[in-house]
Amino acid sequence: MLQLVWGLFLIVLLAGACAVLASGGKADAALLPLPLLSGMALLLYGFGLAGALRIGAALAVVLLVAVWAVGLVRLRPAGFVKACREAVSTPGLALFVGGAAFFWVLFFVLQPMFTQWDEFTAWGLAPKMVVERGAFYVADPVNLKASFTYPATSLVTFLFQPFGRWAEWACLAALDTLALACVAAATALPRSRWFASVGVFAAGAVLPYFFRDPAPGAYATQYVNAMADLPMAMLFGGTLCLYFGTERRRGFFWLTALPLALLTLTKDICFAYGLIAAFLIGLDWLAAGEGPFRKRLGAALLHAGGLAVAVVAAFLSWSRYTAAVTPTVDTAASVGSAGLSYGAVLTGGVKQLLGIGRDDKFAQIMAAMGDAFFTRRVCLLGGGILAVAAITLVAAAAWLSAEKGATRRSILVLHLGFAFCFAALYAFHLILYYYNFSDGEGLALKDYDRYLTPYYQAWMLAMLCQLGRAARGRLGRVAQGGAVAAVLALFCWRGVPGAGFWTAADSLYTLRADVQQRAAVMNTVLDWNDRVLVLSQGDDATRWYYYRYELTAQVVNGFGGFYGRLGETQDRWDSDFMNLVESENWTLYDYKAVCVPATLVAYMAEKDCGYLLIDRADDYLQREFSPLFEGGLTNDMPATLYHFEGEDAEVPFTIAATTEQEVQ
Repeated sequence: MLQLVWGLFLIVLLAGACAVLASGGKADAALLPLPLLSGMALLLYGFGLAGALRIGAALAVVLLVAVWAVGLVRLRPAGFVKACREAVSTPGLALFVGGAAFFWVLFFVLQPMFTQWDEFTAWGLAPKMVVERGAFYVADPVNLKASFTYPATSLVTFLFQPFGRWAEWACLAALDTLALACVAAATALPRSRWFASVGVFAAGAVLPYFFRDPAPGAYATQYVNAMADLPMAMLFGGTLCLYFGTERRRGFFWLTALPLALLTLTKDICFAYGLIAAFLIGLDWLAAGEGPFRKRLGAALLHAGGLAVAVVAAFLSWSRYTAAVTPTVDTAASVGSAGLSYGAVLTGGVKQLLGIGRDDKFAQIMAAMGDAFFTRRVCLLGGGILAVAAITLVAAAAWLSAEKGATRRSILVLHLGFAFCFAALYAFHLILYYYNFSDGEGLALKDYDRYLTPYYQAWMLAMLCQLGRAARGRLGRVAQGGAVAAVLALFCWRGVPGAGFWTAADSLYTLRADVQQRAAVMNTVLDWNDRVLVLSQGDDATRWYYYRYELTAQVVNGFGGFYGRLGETQDRWDSDFMNLVESENWTLYDYKAVCVPATLVAYMAEKDCGYLLIDRADDYLQREFSPLFEGGLTNDMPATLYHFEGEDAEVPFTIAATTEQEVQ
């Protein structure tokens, strides 16, 4: 309940601040939620670098309250109420507040949980650690594998959960609030054109469903998703929509730098996305600015360059920070198992693109990428070619609806700029598939749709925004209404999932709930400084990752290969989870670590583990390892946490905690 109250309170504070700042008539209230949220997250970022996240969260709230106070003093209570009424009557802000409140209340009732693999390995684990520990994960002593993620999603989550009480549903609601703020930026139209604002918001809100390859009956995770894909797409498109709304006004324009910096801190590829956004803004300034070409060129270089500086500063600050706080970890930017620098990768990739030294693998991936643009589904219409065609139709409608001159030129140049940058990004992903993936994954174009759909989504959002701004007169209104209706009709026809975020998904959580229940028992004994080795015989890594996410301790990685004799470690390799098997049976499990009682004890000592958690045992553990454990082991025993007494103890493992129910 505390998370719900705080989330709604923060939304109200944000809406009031937007009303005060928009009261002077210098800005549309719908534009302000995005820079305000981004600015608060960046304020948190600065305090996080200094190790004072909670102080940063308190200051962010104090600043919002201060805006309220200034508004009450300057406008008087009656004027403040009038400003709030006028701001909320702005369609974009009203839809943002209503949509965000809807997500918070709905998720509080349904209590959705994480369901995707990467949420437990990084994107859900990282904000959980930040909330519970009050520090960036890379600087935290626990320092789990979430260190490779970027901090934007964790910052937004922490802003809405600064008390150290973690709730997955609140994390999801916080990220969706940011997404709606990005969509709201596309709706900054005169109040008399409220119908157009509502249409743009509705179409923008369903774009995550439009650009997807739905599996029949699958649970829809577009808005129940802790990964960076949704924030990345929305921030990229929302930054450009915010720029359109500034109408190049001096001072107000630089608010664009706030979401642009937050975009850069969202994911590694977002450094490229941030530079693309700065390039497109500069291109638009050059094409549609006022004055002669030389004046427009200078203005374009100044403003695009200033935004690029913000992007580079955000990127370098995080890189330097991670290198400083994890000096024993290789934090250098590199690609693939060979550890090549980005410069070496781009140089080698461009040479192969040009046919210089092209090998068979690159040629095969290049052919697969070319074919995928036409055949791999990335939206409800089909392949990438159809997605680009749909976006081009929206851009054409915006161009036809716009006034002749600079406005039409701006739309055309922007669309062509998007297309050019997409081609460059497509080639870049081709190079990454060659250098950063195994042969099988590269040739299969692993996660192809996930990597590219954020760009399509942002491109469409920008074009819808341009159409909404250009749609004047009867023809323009018909064009805009037709585009919105087409997006919504396709969503209703083919995109409405059999089970969406608005439905319960308890069947997805059965295994998670089982591990969660057992981990809660273990957590009564464990602390963050404890190191625990987890064994779950027959596991395919799913339960291991769930435990690593749920346990309030450092889950130690296991090993693979052969460690059957003390001191002979040359035939084993570092892994994450492991199953113990006997040396005579190498095919019992897909993931195996040959181990005997003596080497298990030695491995515990080597890794400085204080605890061993046996989630599931089997006949091999019962037969060979029982003498090491207090009370012995059985193949159907409940999950049990053992304290490691040391190598020299008569019984090395004593019971620390056990569940009452057997593991199924």
